[in-house]
Amino acid sequence: MLRRREAVSPAVTTTILVAVAIMLSIGASYWMMGVSTQSTRFETIEITTAYNMLETNVTNARWRIVLGVKNTGSDASTISEVLVNGVPVNAYGVSDGGSLPDALCTGTSVSSSGLTLMSGEGTTVYVWIGGDLITSGTSCEVNLHSEAGMDYLRLVKLV
Repeated sequence: MLRRREAVSPAVTTTILVAVAIMLSIGASYWMMGVSTQSTRFETIEITTAYNMLETNVTNARWRIVLGVKNTGSDASTISEVLVNGVPVNAYGVSDGGSLPDALCTGTSVSSSGLTLMSGEGTTVYVWIGGDLITSGTSCEVNLHSEAGMDYLRLVKLV
């Protein structure tokens, strides 16, 4: 007894191969879209404005630097530290701006836990420097350091 074997027709084989190829390409494109979306998220903080003023009372004075900052990146950003001329502001022993009666008061409005800005969000950051530490006409480098390791610098001349 001979059995007759029949193969799958070439048309059915071609249809199956094309369908598998289309499904694989669709799956690969969705995977690439997911990978590209994750890798294009970034933080960028812009210092839009910077100015300063001298605050005084009867016995003491301090400089107040006002920075307008905005997160123009696509991901949230956290300012973790503020440095003045390369020295962290909290190294001066004051973290919240201090009080004007203290002649050496130096600090910032950024809390010790950091300042988080969502994408597109802006705010004002204040930095205080004791009047005995820096004189008028001096340039100060203010550095906003983020948790992601980025540094955003602004040179401010005290007038």
